[in-house]
Amino acid sequence: MKWQTAMALAALGFGQGAQAMAQATAAETLAAAATVTGAEAAPPAAPTCELHVFPTENYIGFNSGLLSGFGIVGAVADEAAHKDRVATVKDLMKDYLGPEVQLAELEKVNYRARLGVADYKVVIEPPTPSADAIKADPALKAKVKALNADLKAGKRLTASTNPCYAEFLLVSVFYFKAMMYGSNLLVGTQFRDFSKGGAPVVSIGAVKNPLEVFPPKSADKVDAAKAELRDAFAKDFLEWADKKLKDDKAPAKAAR
Repeated sequence: MKWQTAMALAALGFGQGAQAMAQATAAETLAAAATVTGAEAAPPAAPTCELHVFPTENYIGFNSGLLSGFGIVGAVADEAAHKDRVATVKDLMKDYLGPEVQLAELEKVNYRARLGVADYKVVIEPPTPSADAIKADPALKAKVKALNADLKAGKRLTASTNPCYAEFLLVSVFYFKAMMYGSNLLVGTQFRDFSKGGAPVVSIGAVKNPLEVFPPKSADKVDAAKAELRDAFAKDFLEWADKKLKDDKAPAKAAR
């Protein structure tokens, strides 16, 4: 009798355990089904917007004096007279305001917010090359020619097909000194917004900011000249954004 009672209790315990296991399995199945259903119901994530940024290695220097007042011949002679000084200025701009410094200065002024693309993913592209580099390299010359054709046609400069896409280009850093106007820095800038579909909205131009210390005339002026050049670069962008980005939006001919 005792063994029959023990068997009955064991059977009861086994039955209760099996029932608990069945209930747990059912709960897990329902949870898994809910997870799958939730994943299937979630909308696909929108593609991350892209801002492709092209810094520049195209440094241009121009220095004019009294001879420029005598027409073309005077201008040519004046350019020859200042050839070495212009070369030095270009080297200094390359040293003080290289591509990495340009990007750092733009970050300091929150350039993406100024462009209206604060939440875009930034993709850094190769710098736009100098005229000297283009002349020295036939392959680079052909590449730049193709890029210029794409710019003119309103095509993208990269292979990205992201519908939410924009390009920000620095075309040149230009130092200009004239007897009547003093020394100034101009940065050729272009913003191409493809996010609206169709042809890009293009903002292009340059503004100037005065330079008083750059180029440095003595060793003790180097740090001040470097800081002034970088400050003028940042101011150029801010003024360009205020004056050109809002008012100078000309759609290009076509889109890729």
